[in-house]
Amino acid sequence: MLPLKRLTLPSGAGVALWLAGPAGPGGVPEPLWNSLSDGERDRANRFLHARDRTLFALTRALLRTLLSEATSVPVNKIAFAEGAYGKPCLAGTGGPHFNVSHSGSWALIGLSDRRPIGVDIEAMHRAGGELELARSFFSDAEYRALASLENGMLLQSFYKIWTCKEAVLKALGAGISEHLKDFSVELTRERYAIHPDPNCVLPSLASVVAHSVEVPSGYAGCYALA
Repeated sequence: MLPLKRLTLPSGAGVALWLAGPAGPGGVPEPLWNSLSDGERDRANRFLHARDRTLFALTRALLRTLLSEATSVPVNKIAFAEGAYGKPCLAGTGGPHFNVSHSGSWALIGLSDRRPIGVDIEAMHRAGGELELARSFFSDAEYRALASLENGMLLQSFYKIWTCKEAVLKALGAGISEHLKDFSVELTRERYAIHPDPNCVLPSLASVVAHSVEVPSGYAGCYALA
């Protein structure tokens, strides 16, 4: 049985999300390892830690499995290309938009029939420097919102904003480091509200929608559609 769980989303969203893992040091089952390209196996073997190597290889192999089911292309024949900022896409065949993210022991895989998708999952580490990071990389509005919170809520809200910003920019296929301050994320009960900066150079931000994802305890997750 594949270490893959499909997450429940509202019907009609045109999106499918899967949680992959947990990854341990035991390695990837041989059929999944054999489905990877030579380049993917080389990348996996460059990871220093066994868990990271397993999670990368597992995520890529499961992505190949899901794309094969969606396109009827054999898993070992799935070919990838890259956009301007390295976002992968299918090469040589039609098929769904997709995106992946992995952190700690878990990975998030997203497929979308109609709109470009970005996903992000992060293990929440209490490093104590969340406000300093927010001051450097988040918008002024996000920093002020975080600064008003107690420590417990601060950590969760910091990672919710972080995963949302990553998912949004991955959905847009934009460079992450240079556009983090182009918009603010407002955390609402129903979804994440995206507020573009007046001087934002990414006009397509106005149509982006983002939602939180239920992920294991100690993690934050988000998906966004452009």
